[in-house]
Amino acid sequence: MKRIIIIMLINMFLVAGCSYFGQRRKQMEMSTPVLKNLVAKAINGDIAADSSVSDLVDLSLPVNKSYNDLKVDSSYTISGKKFFYVLLTYPNPIYNRFAIYNSNLSLLLMDKSLNGYAGTRILSLGNRIYITVNEDFKSKNVYEINRLSLYEITDSSAILTFRDFTKLISPQNIYTQVISKISNDRILTNISSSKPSPISAKSDAFNYNYSEKKYISTQNVFSNFVVNFIKNSKDVSGVPEITDLKTALESVGLDPGVDTLKSTANTISDEGFSLTLTDNWRTLKDIGITSFLKRGVKGTEYINETVGASISVITIPIDDSAETFISYNLDKSTKGKYVVRYSGKIELKKDFVQFFEYTCGTKKYLLILQASKYTYEQYKNMFQNIINSFAINC
Repeated sequence: MKRIIIIMLINMFLVAGCSYFGQRRKQMEMSTPVLKNLVAKAINGDIAADSSVSDLVDLSLPVNKSYNDLKVDSSYTISGKKFFYVLLTYPNPIYNRFAIYNSNLSLLLMDKSLNGYAGTRILSLGNRIYITVNEDFKSKNVYEINRLSLYEITDSSAILTFRDFTKLISPQNIYTQVISKISNDRILTNISSSKPSPISAKSDAFNYNYSEKKYISTQNVFSNFVVNFIKNSKDVSGVPEITDLKTALESVGLDPGVDTLKSTANTISDEGFSLTLTDNWRTLKDIGITSFLKRGVKGTEYINETVGASISVITIPIDDSAETFISYNLDKSTKGKYVVRYSGKIELKKDFVQFFEYTCGTKKYLLILQASKYTYEQYKNMFQNIINSFAINC
């Protein structure tokens, strides 16, 4: 099958240690066959099944049952706690997923950045357990690339701790990076090529950073070489390739000029942000917002009376934090195009509330989602899509 790569996103992990919406679920007896059955139903468009596996499948995209491979398996942490993992790959990498769950099916990690074909294995190293994922894909429809990822698994978390290219095959040469030594503190690699090249006989060292829980190199010899090699190469195949979000959406028959959610409307604010909303949301601009705030602040509020939910957005000074305005801690964070800090869902009598702080450049916003407990669970996918659509003009 055709293999393609989102090359413009090649250095973006797109890895979520947990989704914005808390993934803790009721105690349930989980097994590999049960999980595989849930994933199969999600692939076929079953919303309830997809929700139970933390929205593994993006149901805002066209349902795609023609995957390359589906692997569902389980293993154990150092202390003996069971965990499950799912690897789902397609000819089109926009659908690719790798997810790790604990024994209660709470999401520990979801990676949406894998390309091409991939395989997994368990690696036990000292007092650590890893899942390794090897990817095999093409770039510019000519160059074959291999990439290795290591995910460290503990009783309560899963972290992408190492990722680098291991092979680049061009029509003229084969470039290879091989791990020569791996320990709890360091990964050493040797780099070679089938013909003389600038990286022949070089090496690299990735030291384990205990604060970031990642193996980090100060040189990134092979990674920099591969990225620059691809960047400076021309695509002479004439075959369409996925290079960004626009071409990714076009590859599944979606018009990138139209919202990807059914019956959506993109709400653009004069304050420099945009939000993609579903039907029945009413917009109130430049109003006083007081709920959950230490003091009233003017902002924009989106209200959906049909489902009993509201989303408030206020601009906050770049030097301040969300905690200046609210009495709750935003103890979770992600970094991508924006720095996002957020809370888990907070129970308040009959409602759930959740706070998000977005920072990009000199702009910072506080977003507040409030919904009834029933609404929150019933329309969780809708809320998550809206939150994920928040964009800043920075």
